[in-house]
Amino acid sequence: MRVSCRVSKQIFEAAEATGINRNDLVRDLGDAVAWSNTTNDLEWSELAALFDALERECRGEPARIRAVGRALVHAPTWRFIQRLARTLLPLRRIYQAGAEWITPAQFPHLVLDQRFVSARELRIRASIPEPYAPTRALFFFFEGVLEEVPRLLGLPRARLVESDVKARTMDSLVELPKAASFPERLARQTRSLLFPTDLVDVFDDQRRELTSGLAALQTESLEVKSLFEGLPDLVIVHRAGTILWKNGTCTKVLGYEGHDDLVGRSLLDVVAPTSRAFVASRMAIPVDTPVPELVETLLLTRDGHPIPVEVAPSREVIFGGAPARLVVARDITERTRMQHRLAIADRMAAIGLLAAGVAHEVNNPLGYVLNNIEIANRELLALGDATRKSREALSVALEGVERIRTIVQELVKLSRVDERSLGPVDLQDVVESTLALTGPDLATRTNLVRDYEHVPLVRGSAARLGQVLLNLIMNADDAMARSPHEENELRVVLRRTPSGGAKIEISDTGVGVPPEHSTRIFEPFFTTKPTGQGTGLGLAVSQMLVAELGGELTFSPRAPRGSTFCIELSAA
Repeated sequence: MRVSCRVSKQIFEAAEATGINRNDLVRDLGDAVAWSNTTNDLEWSELAALFDALERECRGEPARIRAVGRALVHAPTWRFIQRLARTLLPLRRIYQAGAEWITPAQFPHLVLDQRFVSARELRIRASIPEPYAPTRALFFFFEGVLEEVPRLLGLPRARLVESDVKARTMDSLVELPKAASFPERLARQTRSLLFPTDLVDVFDDQRRELTSGLAALQTESLEVKSLFEGLPDLVIVHRAGTILWKNGTCTKVLGYEGHDDLVGRSLLDVVAPTSRAFVASRMAIPVDTPVPELVETLLLTRDGHPIPVEVAPSREVIFGGAPARLVVARDITERTRMQHRLAIADRMAAIGLLAAGVAHEVNNPLGYVLNNIEIANRELLALGDATRKSREALSVALEGVERIRTIVQELVKLSRVDERSLGPVDLQDVVESTLALTGPDLATRTNLVRDYEHVPLVRGSAARLGQVLLNLIMNADDAMARSPHEENELRVVLRRTPSGGAKIEISDTGVGVPPEHSTRIFEPFFTTKPTGQGTGLGLAVSQMLVAELGGELTFSPRAPRGSTFCIELSAA
């Protein structure tokens, strides 16, 4: 917020009229030469600093600061008030003109309430809203002006009956002098006839002053809104939870089309149900209460999709002439996804190191055990039926050893770094060849649906992608085999992604994954299959292989039953 250069010039003239040197006033404010240039507009913070300097020069005494305000009324820069006093306007009207025209023109952000509580008593309440800097001296200065205005009409000074001044607020009661006698009013009328252009000039001056102030305020408002519109973050202005304004990024991220789609609605409408209690509690906290710098919460898009955001502490602003709150949030969807990928990568790296050690330590003794079981089985077979029970026990032991070898092989896959070069891969060819590997029986056990659209070639390895797809299809087939429904469906979908890549979706109508397990299905050794029917490494290995290709493997439940696994890959 900028203030007209006329204001600083008025302060300097009034201060010098009471014996305060201009250089002394600005000596602690930086460049004295720049401050002496009264043709420059000021930021509000600079004007507040100037008033604070005036308070220091007056040793903090309200009476001395009011004396400077009284001097302003007679300063050359207040010629328009002096000319206004020569018109036919009564004293009450001059005070009203000051509240309606002069103060808004010079301090458009100042909240002012002025009213006559009786024929001669005037109550003035004013406040400096956040985020503008507070200054007591401005209000004491203002009280001095209010006291002195009647002197322009040849009347006694107004009497300050009550004064309650704080850093941001002022509540004062002023008693005006009695109205002028008839001869005095006649003299004023005569003066107005001698200067017939004064009244027109005064109002013309005020019109220009108001127009200039309004234009500056509108320009600044447009600049600020343009700045917020261009931010990559979500910006919302609300009052008591009702949205007053939002920027274009907010409209885009939340999936709304029109700029005013959310204006007038409750802020909680765009908050996910799980986060509404937390957001409501934050809204109830006063602005000046210390809160964590950044908090994470969930917003809700127009189609009901939750979006993780990081929210900064709200700030009090003036919007539409009244206090409101400014909220800035940042979409952290990509960051959350990246953190998830890094967590998986870290976990897989740790398991890879463990797997390499386990595979090395287990493989050799496993070979000894397997070899000796086979030798013992052959020797017992030569002894005839008397060793049948022993051979059956060895067969069970052999199955256990084979199972251990399978687990070790899966662990080796976790730790193996495949150095084969990557290249363009046709996803449809990979899908069809993988379905062919599952054999013709798959089509007899389930309704196989292919839903393909043309997708670009992706960067990857046909062998690795085939391994992942085969694992997902076999998992889906197993889930449907355990499902009581007669008409099961396996749906394979190929789609182009918004980023220009491609995705494969494998959906089934099987038993699905319980909600409490949905966040653990990619953990190594975790399985939802019955005991003894899975190692819990298939999905972990698949996710690792997809990640190595620069893609992402995700899971989501399918309505009304079943599961969907999606592989997203970048274009080659």
